[in-house]
Amino acid sequence: MLRTGLLLNLRILKGENAAVLYSNVNRLRSRLVRVSSSEAKRKKDPLVSLLDRTKSDGANRHLVETFEHLQMDYRRKPSGRKLVRSFGIVRKIQKEADVEQLLELYDYVKNEENFDSDNAAAISVQVALFSRFAALAGKGEANKITDFDRVKQATDNLLKTMKWRSSHFEPAHLASAIWNIAAHDITHRSYFIHFEKEIRSRNPSLFTHRDLAMIMWAYGKAQFRASLLFKKLRHEIMTRDLARFTVEEICNIVWAYARTGEPSAKLFFALKIEILKRDLKEVEESSLIVILWSYSVIAVNIKPLFRAIKYEILRRGLHCFTHRQLSQIMGSYGRQTMHAPDLFEKVSSEIMQRGVQNFEPGWLVAVADGFAKSENYNQDLFKVIGDHIVNEDLSPYEPLQVIRLFWAFINAGLLTKSLHIKLTNQILLCDFPKLKDVSLEELVKALENNDFKAPELVAATEAELVRRSEAKC
Repeated sequence: MLRTGLLLNLRILKGENAAVLYSNVNRLRSRLVRVSSSEAKRKKDPLVSLLDRTKSDGANRHLVETFEHLQMDYRRKPSGRKLVRSFGIVRKIQKEADVEQLLELYDYVKNEENFDSDNAAAISVQVALFSRFAALAGKGEANKITDFDRVKQATDNLLKTMKWRSSHFEPAHLASAIWNIAAHDITHRSYFIHFEKEIRSRNPSLFTHRDLAMIMWAYGKAQFRASLLFKKLRHEIMTRDLARFTVEEICNIVWAYARTGEPSAKLFFALKIEILKRDLKEVEESSLIVILWSYSVIAVNIKPLFRAIKYEILRRGLHCFTHRQLSQIMGSYGRQTMHAPDLFEKVSSEIMQRGVQNFEPGWLVAVADGFAKSENYNQDLFKVIGDHIVNEDLSPYEPLQVIRLFWAFINAGLLTKSLHIKLTNQILLCDFPKLKDVSLEELVKALENNDFKAPELVAATEAELVRRSEAKC
């Protein structure tokens, strides 16, 4: 097109100008050849070719037609990047709003006579359909569809199909499948056990950085300890250039290790060094929060990292962070007893400006707990929180949350009599035999430092300690 335009101008121009322009065309000839060659390569690229077809004749096809067309394409060109060529139909499934079309495609792909068992497109479609149906069947979407029973049945069947066909999956399929299973809150342990064995049987070098991060995130989301799998993937990550991992991928990895409690000191240290090399100005607020929380759980000489993130938080301003994120920041610094008075002072002012009544119970508890553990006893903030709690219905609060509030105010030395009565009465309403050990331990710690008398609460706590002690004998 560029050369045609120049030649057209050449025919129009005359004399010396035409001669100059003609010499320019000759000088550009080699470049024009390269452009043509590049265009030829573009047409051969399966991903570009597929996207071009999707934009043209594929855009108006029904899903079944698109899948059949893709199968015909496979038969014509059996070699090549089959997984990449499935990208188009996967995107159509993700965006398709017509549930009937999704069900028609499901009815087609569940018939194994229509394709081979290792057909990459069919596997990609089944994984994508599972994700779509699982989303439709849950999270408040069920009342929006008329074929809920069929969608639910398809979800269950696809889940089972992915499990027994997993040996034919590409690495990307395995990562996507287990990620979707976890993302849609499938908690049955058999699926995580099965995929853990299947993933471990593969060569880890065949998984992309994104695949590794997705797999780890899935097991972290389910809080499923897959020690052998994590050990294998940890070794694989350590052999790679960490600079090639995105911040999001690093976040998924450290979050998964923190959630599952898997030992990973060397990896956490290496990733901490990598994070410090990045420009934190380019890191999203949500990623900063994930990094803080993960490293606060599994501490590996975190002071340089927490200091750098603190400066970045203060640089961009607390208005960039949500109520929940502010509480998570305080919880992370408090968990590591990091004083950081400049940060805590700014957060205290920000919380009071926003209003403590706008913080959910868990968030408010994290704030009070974080300030107390880091020994930032801001009297104004504690008074505002205390007044709010005294006038608040505490029934939405979990027992551990009430106990942590009790401990925080005692530790800060700012527990008033009215607040003491309110919190102890609420704790006495708990079913003590159902309290977790950590809750009982924190309650004992609070009572040991309590300046007010609480005979009923002390008696109930001692009775429960005796009961548990006798049960272990």
